[in-house]
Order: sequence, then structure tokens, then C-alpha cells
Amino acid sequence: MDQMSQFLLEARLVKGEADRWIWKDGGFQTYSINSAYNLVRKDKEEDSSSVCCKLWRCKAVPFTVLTAWRVLENKLATRGNLKRRGMSVESSMRCLCGNEEESCKHLFFDCSFARRVWSLCFK
Repeated sequence: MDQMSQFLLEARLVKGEADRWIWKDGGFQTYSINSAYNLVRKDKEEDSSSVCCKLWRCKAVPFTVLTAWRVLENKLATRGNLKRRGMSVESSMRCLCGNEEESCKHLFFDCSFARRVWSLCFK
């Protein structure tokens, strides 16, 4: 947010000139997913041995990699996350097992029902 505020403060408005989109990442270039990813990576400066770095480099279906990243970063639209974001949900406790709040960690790692599913997948 600080970086966004700084960009907005530095913006120049020129009377009579039409607004236009510009992607500026160390110079003018065309926007691409890769350029946005590199910009975010500069801010995070993650260790190259981290799980996320290895995940992004693996040769899996992109949707699968994205879903795995969302799970690791707790970015899935689980009932718990939706409730924290102010969304109206029936109950955050409606998980597969019915015992705990629906969260990425519980759904993919701690849930007894999910453990049974994972064990069947690995067989």
C-alpha cells in the first residue's frame, strides 16, 4: 500500500491530455504476467529454497500450481476466509468433517475426512 500511495503522489496530470494506461516496471514495457510476478518478487525477496519458489518452478498444470500456492498462502475462498472478509456465510464451521472451521490448513492437512481422501489418492 505504501508503494501504491507513493505512485499516486508522483502522478503528473497534464491538462488536455487524455488518460492512458502505462505499465511501468523499471522503464516502460508492455504488461505481462511475468513482469507483474517479477515486480512482486522484488518486494518479497524470498529465499530461493522456499516451498513457494520450488512450487512455481515445478512442471505441473498451471491451474494445479496456482491452487497449491493459494492453499499454502491461505488464499482460497474458504468459509473462514470469507467470514473474515465480511462476507455473509451460513457458518464457518461447515467443513467436510463438521468438526472445525473451514480453513485451507484444516481442509487440506488436518481434516480427518481429507486425510482419508489423500490416502486413497496416494494408493
